[in-house]
Amino acid sequence: MCTSLTLTTADQMQVLARTMDFAFQLDGEVLLHPRMFQWTSEADGKEHKAPYAFIGMGRRFKNALFADGVNEKGLSCAALYFPGYAVYETEAKEDRKNIAPHEFVTWVLSSCRNLDDVKDAVSSLAIVEREVKLLGTVTPLHWILADRSGKSIVVEPVEDGIQVHDNPVGVMTNSPDFPWHLTNLRNYIGLRPGQFTAKKLGELTLSAFGEGSGLAGLPGDFTPPSRFVRAAYLKEHIKPVSGETEGVAAAFHILSNMNIPKGIVITEQGEDDYTQYTAAMCNHTGTYYYHHYQNRQIQKVCLFHEDLDQPELKSFPARAEEAIHSLQL
Repeated sequence: MCTSLTLTTADQMQVLARTMDFAFQLDGEVLLHPRMFQWTSEADGKEHKAPYAFIGMGRRFKNALFADGVNEKGLSCAALYFPGYAVYETEAKEDRKNIAPHEFVTWVLSSCRNLDDVKDAVSSLAIVEREVKLLGTVTPLHWILADRSGKSIVVEPVEDGIQVHDNPVGVMTNSPDFPWHLTNLRNYIGLRPGQFTAKKLGELTLSAFGEGSGLAGLPGDFTPPSRFVRAAYLKEHIKPVSGETEGVAAAFHILSNMNIPKGIVITEQGEDDYTQYTAAMCNHTGTYYYHHYQNRQIQKVCLFHEDLDQPELKSFPARAEEAIHSLQL
């Protein structure tokens, strides 16, 4: 389970933010993937080099595995679980560029500049069923992407092939598919920040118990449909903000309503499904902000403060007690 959203500030700074909710302990760290860094696809064994550097949360293996990130051209991406709906190719295709599902973030952020690039590149892409050795399973995924234009798209591999949807609300969670979530929002068009006025029922005058009556019916559970509605409402009605710091702070405040503490959601295997980290990426400055479950201080790493042509991946371990670079909220 995960929740993601985009946010545009009054001065047109663009932010993509997400929670990472998972039962398996991922132990991610912020990694810099430099320009022209060579990696080998697990889908067909072919080597890849691409021109753009990016930074994001990942794990080092033979290839680095990234859950999200932002690149030097201002394109950002986050992978979210899509169980019961994700459908992949069973074998690599000779006439396509082949990648494993868990390689999508690496592939798209190292090779695409913006959403138009993504739409063009996806048309010749094959996402091939390959297991993540760390998890021992094929990960069912879909992806939300944003760029400096303020627009967003969702990429979903389904039975009919890879579908690219424009994202008019800038929100995504998990299953069902994205068009279903948009339709479901129609059930909540009565939600509003204002209060209900008093109403007479016969001789009895009824009034709200207190503030917040306009939100009666806003779903509060942690299922993907409920988190989608909650995130869409909060994003739509949060007070406008200006500047990168305020934009990132607003995104963290919204996503705090989707954070899952340990013990609240238990999987069928008896494991805690909880929010391991929350992150926000600024498309204009290439800055990655994050905090982990045990350390709520927001830390940041800026892509453009690094050597983007260095030969190897670079890691930025989080400080357990204190962040050198932090955002004070």
